[in-house]
Amino acid sequence: MAKISAHGTELGTVYFTTSAKRYMSDGVVLKNSGFGWKLAGKLKTMTPQEAFQRQLDKQKAFNAERPAASAYRRMLHDMAGLGKRWKLHAAVELMPDDADGVWSEACDGYGDNVHADVDEVGELCRAYRVALMESDDIKKERIAA
Repeated sequence: MAKISAHGTELGTVYFTTSAKRYMSDGVVLKNSGFGWKLAGKLKTMTPQEAFQRQLDKQKAFNAERPAASAYRRMLHDMAGLGKRWKLHAAVELMPDDADGVWSEACDGYGDNVHADVDEVGELCRAYRVALMESDDIKKERIAA
């Protein structure tokens, strides 16, 4: 497990669907997938500020191109913290048509549960299905072009 304070100051954190990357002033990039910060790499060819800005620009472009996926990500982040996001997202990926099953797996299991009700999970599953349709449409457009 990486100690964040050992790598200088934090330049910024970029949040993905189930993980986060933190860019540090000494050129180290840390990643947290819900199990603590781990060393993801060291920057050699660009400054940490440039790398952080490049990743932010990539994420903004992705969000502009895929608004449904961005909406799903926001809902997921609002519903679950970084430590539990992976569990909820994995359940939604496996059972997008079964909100009750997702709720049972992620919110009513034996431990480390997400605090959400069935209706919230149902909205999340609908948002995921819309994001999948959006992704399929984008793939079809790219193939046709």
